[in-house]
Amino acid sequence: MKKVWIEPGCISCGSCQYRAPEVFMVTTSSEVLPHADLKKNCALIKNAAQACPVNVIQYEE
Repeated sequence: MKKVWIEPGCISCGSCQYRAPEVFMVTTSSEVLPHADLKKNCALIKNAAQACPVNVIQYEE
């Protein structure tokens, strides 16, 4: 996985952080941790993106 980002519209539900705490952190909105290992956590990122209720998690493989 090359890149992961959050589109505007995050509702701070915490779903992504619950599914991939090594990659996402939720404060006032979700953010991708700067030193996250995207290749190692590829399956977790895809799972978090699919589970996002507002579909704001995007990734590029």
